[in-house]
This record gives sequence, structure tokens and C-alpha cells, in this order.
Amino acid sequence: MDKEWCIAATKQLVLLLFFCFFASHEIFAQNGSRGIKARIYKISSAAELSAIMLNPGDKVIMKNGDWKNQKLIFKGKGTKVLPIVLIAENAGNVILNGNSSLIIDGSWLVVDGLNFRDGYTLTENVITFSEQSENCRLTNTAVVDYNNPEKKVRNSWIVLYGTKNRVDHCYLKGKTHVGTTIGVYVSNTPNYHRIDHNYFADRPPLGRNGGEILRIGTDVWSMHDSFTIVEENIFTHCDGEVEIVSNKSTNNTIRNNLFYESKGGLVLRHGNKANVYGNYFIGNGKEGANGVRVIGEEHKIYDNYFQDLTSAFLIRNAWVNPPLFGYWQVKNAEITGNTIINCKENFVIGAGKDEEAMLPPVTTLIRNNLIYTNQILISWLEKEADITFKGNVAYGMPDKDLPVGIKILDPKLKRIKYGIYKSDNVFASTVGSKKMNEFQKAVFEIKGIGISWMKMPELFKNSMIK
Repeated sequence: MDKEWCIAATKQLVLLLFFCFFASHEIFAQNGSRGIKARIYKISSAAELSAIMLNPGDKVIMKNGDWKNQKLIFKGKGTKVLPIVLIAENAGNVILNGNSSLIIDGSWLVVDGLNFRDGYTLTENVITFSEQSENCRLTNTAVVDYNNPEKKVRNSWIVLYGTKNRVDHCYLKGKTHVGTTIGVYVSNTPNYHRIDHNYFADRPPLGRNGGEILRIGTDVWSMHDSFTIVEENIFTHCDGEVEIVSNKSTNNTIRNNLFYESKGGLVLRHGNKANVYGNYFIGNGKEGANGVRVIGEEHKIYDNYFQDLTSAFLIRNAWVNPPLFGYWQVKNAEITGNTIINCKENFVIGAGKDEEAMLPPVTTLIRNNLIYTNQILISWLEKEADITFKGNVAYGMPDKDLPVGIKILDPKLKRIKYGIYKSDNVFASTVGSKKMNEFQKAVFEIKGIGISWMKMPELFKNSMIK
């Protein structure tokens, strides 16, 4: 009897210890290493937010209503498993107006569901990821017409310092004064930011430099690595200036974005080794709607689609011994597997040539592209350019003397969804951009793009992707 009782007691003790271990483990897992329960706070002012000492797993709920002239500083150190969240009580119903702004300062912080409108900041940026920020996220947030009435006042709606921060599923519409909509700032170490699934809209012409939608880096830091990824965004009617996206650092990736009826283009302005692929540039004949301007070294531009633009590719001449803010020589660029349809200019070689820009593009490969046009195929502004053409197919152009590497072949284009074209000629099937992938389809259908709490404006009506 005593033996059976001891065995039973031992089993109960083991079970109790087992339960206690996992219970305490769960508490520590939920709260980092503090062993303190995660808390939920409800606040109605920036002062209340600043007064809270936040711990991993904490959630701060901003009460619905107008938040006027609130300088929010969201500070804390979360973890990957237990981020600290600052969230609207109901997404879109927390209205930040007056001269309200937000600073995100810490690690593993998430901001969700805010609505900036009916106001403007004076000189500071609207939303700032601090230099100490890392693995922080701004999501499901809108900044709409949040403009200083004095257009000469320069600031940005969102700036990213720090490392590994993310801006996603946001709606950014109607910026009218000087300064980027989003600015990425580079330092001595790569920052690895991600900007994805956002809807950028309706930036009117600024009439001067400083109207970019997105700038990655600056001329001073352009030879430093950023490794920023820009993917699956929509840019529509973004007419601020000629640079919609301005690449000014090294080793960035820009992929699967849609540039729609926007006066400007993707400009590889400074820095090297950009990877540009899977993007769609649809101009619908809008004057000044461009594709890619190429400056610098070792860029890879492939599997993109260009239609009804002013220019598809501008491959620029360079300055001799340029300063960092100057024009650097195009070297070792690869432009491969792109489709160009009905553009006024297809390839401009030596764009910007003048008494200062005398260095031609060199060791550049243009391969396996499909071009359909009734305009000049290649505009040779620089006769000394070292360009190799290989395996390209073109049709409809008036050019008489084409370089080796361009085959004249009717691709027998067929108009499909969203007014884009594909080749119906099996002999042209190995050139041009690939069939639309699932990421690109989602962008065209505006599925998972922009904020969740308001329907995003449609671009293509009554047309589904097959």
C-alpha cells in the first residue's frame, strides 16, 4: 500500500512540476525575460503615451476621435515574438490632424491603423523612424493631403533611418509641397528596409526638384549599400517630378511594382548594382510618363513591361570625374527580357549628352527584349557607346540599319487583360517579359494593396486576369 501511495504521489509531483515549468515558461515567453504580464493600455493623448513604460507584448490602443496637435513619441523595446503595438481603436477612426506627428523609436514596434489628414507639420517630418529604430513597422496607415500651405517648406511624410524597418499597406495621397513622400536615409552600414504593398496616388507637378515619391539614399551616401526592397506598390498619377522613384544608394531591389499614368519614371540616379525586375510601366500616352533612366554601374534591369510611354529606356551619358552629385558612367548594365510596346522612344543611348556629359555608356548588354513600335527603335545620341545587342526581337519601326542582335519578327500581339499585350507568335515566345505572376496579378487587382479600412481607387474596371 505504501509503495503504491509513493508511486502515485511521485506521479502527481512530476505532473505538478511539469505544469509549473510550462506555466512559468509561458509567462516568460509572453513577456520576454521580465516575467511580467503584457498589458493593454487605452490612451487619448501623446502625453499619456510618453508616460507609459512599455514592455514586450504590450498593446497601446489609441481611442477613436480627433487627435489635434499631438506629437506622438512611440518608444520601447519589443521582441520578434512579442512586439509592442500602437494601434487605432478602430482603424481609420483615429484622426491625427492639426500639426500632429509621430516618431517611432525603438525595436520591434508596430504602428497600425492611423489616419493623418486635415493638417500639416510645420518643418518636421510627419512620421519618422529614428536612427535607433530597428525591426519596426508602419502598416495600414493613411497620410492624405497633409500639406503645408507654403509649398516651399521642405519635409517628408515618412522618413526611415535605422535598420530593417518596414512601411507596408499604407495609402499616401496628394502631397503638394517640397520633399519626398518617403525618404530612406543610408549610413555606414546597410539598412535593409522594406517598402511594400502601398498605394501612392495623386501627387501634382511640383515645378521643381524635390517632388519624388520615394528616394532611397542621397548623393553623399550613394556609394554605400542600402539593400532596401521596394515591391508590390502602386504609383498612380504621381506627377511631382521626373523621378518618381529615385535610387541614390547601392544594392537595392525594385520589383513587381505598377507605375500607372505617372509623369516621371524610375531613375537610377546615384549608386550601383540595382536590381529592377517584374515592374509594369503603363503610360496610356501621358506625356512624360517614362520607364527607367540608367546611370551608374552593374545595374540589372529585366523582366519589366513598358507600354504607351514617352520613353522606355534612357541610358545616360556621364561627366568626366564626377562628384557624388554628378552623373556617373554607365558600365556593365544588363537590360534583358523586357517588353516594350508602343513607346515614343524605346532606347535612347547617350541621353543628356552635352559639353559636360561626354562619357558614353560602356560594356552594356541589351538582350532578349521584345519591342513593338512604329517609332525609331534606337536613338543614338552617343555614337561611341559600347552597347551589345543580342537575341532581341523588334517589329514595326522605320529604322533601316539595325545593329547585329536585333531580329525583325512580327510578334502577333494579342491584347489581353488590363489592356496589356502578349505575343501570339511561338517564335517570339523566348523574348520579352514573362507571364504575369501572382504578385503582379494582386497588384493589378489591388488585392492586399493599401489600407484595409477604405476601398482603394480602381485602375482597371470590368477586366479580370485570366
